[in-house]
Amino acid sequence: MKDEAVILAGVRNPETKPSEPFSGPVIKFLGALSCEIRREKKQFELLAAFGFWCRTSHMEELKKRYWDGRSRLGRGIIFHIPASNVPVLFGYSLVMGLLAGNSCSVRISLKSQEQDIILCRIMERLLKRHEYRGMRRRICVFSSQRDSLIVREMLSGCEGCVVWGSDRTISEIRSVPIRPDAVQLNFPERFSMCILNPVQIGSMMEDELKNLAHRFYNDTYLLDQNACSSPRFIIWDQEQESVETEKIRVRWWNAVAKEALSYDLTANKAMVKYELLCRYAMILEGEIGISRYKNCLYTIRLPSIPLCPDKLRGLFGLFFEYQGDWRKAVSQLASSRLQTLTYYGIEEQELMDFIIRNHLLGVHRIVPVGRAADMDPIWDGQDFIAVLSRQIGREV
Repeated sequence: MKDEAVILAGVRNPETKPSEPFSGPVIKFLGALSCEIRREKKQFELLAAFGFWCRTSHMEELKKRYWDGRSRLGRGIIFHIPASNVPVLFGYSLVMGLLAGNSCSVRISLKSQEQDIILCRIMERLLKRHEYRGMRRRICVFSSQRDSLIVREMLSGCEGCVVWGSDRTISEIRSVPIRPDAVQLNFPERFSMCILNPVQIGSMMEDELKNLAHRFYNDTYLLDQNACSSPRFIIWDQEQESVETEKIRVRWWNAVAKEALSYDLTANKAMVKYELLCRYAMILEGEIGISRYKNCLYTIRLPSIPLCPDKLRGLFGLFFEYQGDWRKAVSQLASSRLQTLTYYGIEEQELMDFIIRNHLLGVHRIVPVGRAADMDPIWDGQDFIAVLSRQIGREV
């Protein structure tokens, strides 16, 4: 039925009473959740990464980062609508709401991925324990149709909502009436890029190259390139192409292709990727170069930066390449939709200084290759803890 909801973890109606950010019960629960995930027999890399992320020591580090002596409380109930094509995303969003001092309701898709169902099962098992009965009252994870009555009820009654998804999804959610004082965090469609220094890569030993290629694999293939933080564009920082740089480029992609042999490339994924390759071969202007590394990896070399880069999307191991000065590439690619910039062989401070000095619209994150998917309370330039909690002003 359209209005049916299945509770997967927690209670149907979470309590509205807020708590202080980074409260002891929340950190204790997340530490126990981390341990339970590590005990799970069937291991998934993304689920294991989430379990490691919410370990007690990391939560305590985040707490210290936000400690400024000011008085804060959560807002009440935060309603989360995560994107369904990124596994375990709902867990990160839920944790951010809890850390900010709130109760949380989370709607996940009826077609949730296996890792999401496993995480719900682990969470529900933990919440049934006597020592976490207080936390149980603060959590509701349920599945339903996106346009169900329960979603509208949650939106109309929450003190804040967090929405991850397409521009269309966010527009639809915004059309639903919510409280006038409710805060909103929206994470719409973004794209990301990676800058590689060919000189640095050319000097790498085989084991170093393998390690870097594996980190790149984690940024991209593990998420099917569905995450906004997964780089679509690979920028080779070089003034002009040479025989030597071409050898380096091929060596790099061969290393990535070897790492991608473990990727679950289903028949459907392979078909979608090949169709995308054919489509871009027909519509892209200028002289493009196409390289195939067996069936697990395709690359498209662009002669120039496209006018609408956010319209180009690689999936399941399809990447766009551009060879040229990274400053020119970043300047031309920068828009409000450019989210994460990963790099290797470039100084992070140099990247940061360039973005600030040139007042660029885009680039919300700068991280080394292998850290694109690392969740942080500051995401897309927005601070979860600051927005989802309220500071109590007082006379100094």
